[in-house]
Amino acid sequence: MELTDMTGDDSIVMTNPYASYGNQVTGPDFVGRTDQIRSIRSRVFQSYGSASSSIVGPPRVGKSSLARELLDRYAVGRNPRGLTFLPLWITVMGRETEQSLFRELARSVQRWLERNAEADADRVKPSFDRLDGVVEWDDLAIYLGEYLREVRYCGYQVVAVLDEFDAAGKLFRRAAPFELLRTIAYDDKTRVALIVTSRREIGDIIVRSTPEVSNLHQIFGVPVQPGCFRPTELTALIARSPHESEEFRAAAFAWLSRETGGQPFLASAWLSQLHDTLADHSPEPAELDALFSAAERACASVTVHHHEQMLELLRDEGRLNTLLEVLFGPRVTVGPADADRLEKEGLIRRTSSGWAAFSETFQRYLTLLERKVDDWPLWQKTETGLRDALADALRAAYGDDWEIRVSEAQPRIGAECEKRRKQARVGLGEPAAGDTFLEWAFPKELLEIMTLHWVYVEPFFGRELPEWAERIELVASVRTPMAHNRRAAKTPREMEDFRTACREILEWLSIPAAGRPRPALR
Repeated sequence: MELTDMTGDDSIVMTNPYASYGNQVTGPDFVGRTDQIRSIRSRVFQSYGSASSSIVGPPRVGKSSLARELLDRYAVGRNPRGLTFLPLWITVMGRETEQSLFRELARSVQRWLERNAEADADRVKPSFDRLDGVVEWDDLAIYLGEYLREVRYCGYQVVAVLDEFDAAGKLFRRAAPFELLRTIAYDDKTRVALIVTSRREIGDIIVRSTPEVSNLHQIFGVPVQPGCFRPTELTALIARSPHESEEFRAAAFAWLSRETGGQPFLASAWLSQLHDTLADHSPEPAELDALFSAAERACASVTVHHHEQMLELLRDEGRLNTLLEVLFGPRVTVGPADADRLEKEGLIRRTSSGWAAFSETFQRYLTLLERKVDDWPLWQKTETGLRDALADALRAAYGDDWEIRVSEAQPRIGAECEKRRKQARVGLGEPAAGDTFLEWAFPKELLEIMTLHWVYVEPFFGRELPEWAERIELVASVRTPMAHNRRAAKTPREMEDFRTACREILEWLSIPAAGRPRPALR
């Protein structure tokens, strides 16, 4: 246990090993990431060609720390080709012109040579000076290539980390800068091995930046995606604590696994707050739960900010509803590939019953988050799916003249629907192809039709009539007031019941029943 005199008097406090959370973590403090390190080390540092690699993941997952650890640990000595590693770090965020990144690359190389290999620095300085004096883009590209070729000829393998590369999406507004990066990284005579960190994959950044085509993303291989800590990594993080009792460490592991999911930043922040409280004493087993709860409350704003950062990225990409559908249903627009991607990004995890958010804290936060999809569009999708399924069932039962058969059996409903259809034609013209009178039926009328013809349509619906009736009647009670003022006169509990009923109807309609194939909900 490490003790430190922090007050200048007789008071002794225990060092908080997590106090610098939020900064890059390297050296003895770096935890885990064995698979990711192995992958990038093999591709960038141990291969004869020194290829490039990308580290992609949501905010605060440790991308920059991983890149720094790789650079510090392996960008030393020589590569298999016999070239001396020349490591650089460039933060893309904050740069104002597309040329500034490339000029900083050359200046960083030159500064490294001046500090570590003065003779070689003098040898390539004329090329550097020519590059430093040009203004036009085409001249910059030409002279940068000449300078890097000379550096490589002198026996150096440049390894450059481009941190926060998402900023390139605003910095570069055309394909040329992306293509120049590709050229200096791909050409064997220049071969700058790039390690890029970003929240989005490089191909997405390029597409968002310019309509022009660039193949930069093709040189990076499969992105490395550090997610939440695995159990062994979280155990190693907790092992840095000066409190060594097995009871404390086991309880801390259970707490952090449950509430942070092993998210590196959150786990470190919560541990830091906990150790500030325990600076002058070791915890008693009986007080652990209270201490954990107090640390969690103290970090509430940090936790919420982290969650919002992740959700803002999903909102910007149009994938927030994808996350919500995977976790809460109904899974109408998402598929297995969507869930797999969210899992790789560290946002969700598999459970015995399906999927859950990466932590219980995040799960609770998402349950309080109102979908961007409004309640009215949710009902419209439900209503459309129900009408389509009922029309298919009636067509299968009675043939193409099913509308006539149903109108004869239930003339009031048929007449009302036809009246609404004629009124709509005044403003809309002729009905669309495939339009049926069910398009103009209200929820209760759909239920009446379903009930009267249940013996024929039952195979299409896969569940008992009372189950359908319960949900359709519930949404019908909300539909009319909502048509005039969305949530008028309805309590939050009633609206939540309405959403649940809509999701269940959509879920049931998405499952093939005995009498119909899987429908294409629209």
